[in-house]
Amino acid sequence: MDDPKIMNIMNGMKTLEDHCQLINDVKDESPMQMFYKDKGVFLTGGTGFFGKIIIEKLLRVTEVGQIYLLIRTKKGKDAFARIEDLFNDPVFDKMKQLNPKYRCQITIISGDCSLPGMGISPDERETILENVNIVLHSAATVRFDEKLKMAIAINVHGTKEIIKLAKEIVNLKAFVHVSTAFAHCNMRHIQEKFYSGTMTGENAFKLSECLDEHTLNTLTPTIIKGYPNTYTFTKVLAENVVQQTAQNLPVTIFRPGIVITTYREPVTGWIDNMYGPCGVIVGIGSGVLRVFTGDMDNKAHIVPVDMCVNALLASAWDIARNKYETPPIYNYVPDEENMVSWRRYMEDGFEYGCDIPMRKSIWYPRFTIVPHMWQYHILCFFYHTLPALIMDFIMVIIGKKPRMMKIYRKIHKLSNVLKYFSSNEFRFDNDNVRSLSSKLDDRDKRLFAFDMRDLDWTNLFRVSLYGLRLYVVKDDPSNIPESIKRYERLKVLHYTTLAVFYSLVAWALYGLIKLIFL
Repeated sequence: MDDPKIMNIMNGMKTLEDHCQLINDVKDESPMQMFYKDKGVFLTGGTGFFGKIIIEKLLRVTEVGQIYLLIRTKKGKDAFARIEDLFNDPVFDKMKQLNPKYRCQITIISGDCSLPGMGISPDERETILENVNIVLHSAATVRFDEKLKMAIAINVHGTKEIIKLAKEIVNLKAFVHVSTAFAHCNMRHIQEKFYSGTMTGENAFKLSECLDEHTLNTLTPTIIKGYPNTYTFTKVLAENVVQQTAQNLPVTIFRPGIVITTYREPVTGWIDNMYGPCGVIVGIGSGVLRVFTGDMDNKAHIVPVDMCVNALLASAWDIARNKYETPPIYNYVPDEENMVSWRRYMEDGFEYGCDIPMRKSIWYPRFTIVPHMWQYHILCFFYHTLPALIMDFIMVIIGKKPRMMKIYRKIHKLSNVLKYFSSNEFRFDNDNVRSLSSKLDDRDKRLFAFDMRDLDWTNLFRVSLYGLRLYVVKDDPSNIPESIKRYERLKVLHYTTLAVFYSLVAWALYGLIKLIFL
């Protein structure tokens, strides 16, 4: 662990952890802390990646009165079983030390956003109406290939139902609807304002009710024309529902960019999934993903989840203090004064990944980025499909189950999903986010830091790689020296294999030329 490159990563993490300690050392209550003190917060999507950081932040940094978590039954586990799994995540370890009685601040609400009335019982609904002051609606199906009927049920109808609930809350101070910066990705310049879609949210819901699932699936390409997937399409519809039905509420729309690992708090580099670009980096580091397509000089609109949550919480604080003619919308993306390209994200990720290689990587990591699909398909065959077929054939010979082609089908599916966003250049306005940041006093700028102009991308990429290795791949930091040795052996094997392969190709070509001309 004395390698200088590894020490640079560890020092960067230490610097960020010191910042987190500064947060814990703040003694006087800040304006935002006073706002959340003793408040009742109703949160949807609390068991997801985004929701976990919202819960952790509120319980660690504020004296929130009660968090009402809407949780549905999933994979045979009811809401009460799932809450146990939720707080076993290491992201809550620091919070548990500072707030050991946190469970007293959690109330479980059994329900499901896709159901009428969100499936909430009359008694629990009454509890919400009487005790909640802030609604944070972050629940959504984020699957890009979700069936349209289900995507409408959760993302559109769920939004309609929670607005209906919010209108009945006795003392509502703030309502934040979490959308996505890429909801209107059919345009290349996205402002912080409402846009008109091809249909209203209400009409889309009626359509999904009238048509059976098979018919709706058949018509989906026509219905969502102009949008790359059902996720972005239904997020547009959800914003329309907010615009049409929530105008009299203290409501705001929060549009985050592509959310990745934590930057500084509660622990650096934490993540619990491999969605989006983080999955690409894991694929490269494991030696499985070797080719990708897109315009790598386009801007990467990625944001760390902890800063994203800070901005969301600030938006709720602001809407409770101010009245606006139209609901404010926040495009939370990298600021134009401090942006990076996809090329830098990929290349830095590859470089830092080589400093802390994965112990279970199957091959020496190499990576090629191509701008054209014909190049991508050719290289995919030679770098992905052909090696997968060979490895699966060997697995069958030795009596084991083949799995590489199945893995590559998933990888190619992920690549196709990301291709739209890496191949197109988007420009976002973020004046509202800048204005929101300027309203925070010095204490809140430390406690709820979210100004993307202050982000150190190098540090973020380093801790992200470390976090992906630790929290997603489950590689213990103690095995880094062993992993480096294995990495060097794979490097030798990789170049030896290439030498043998090119020698055989040269020998075959020589034989062919000799046969033809001699």
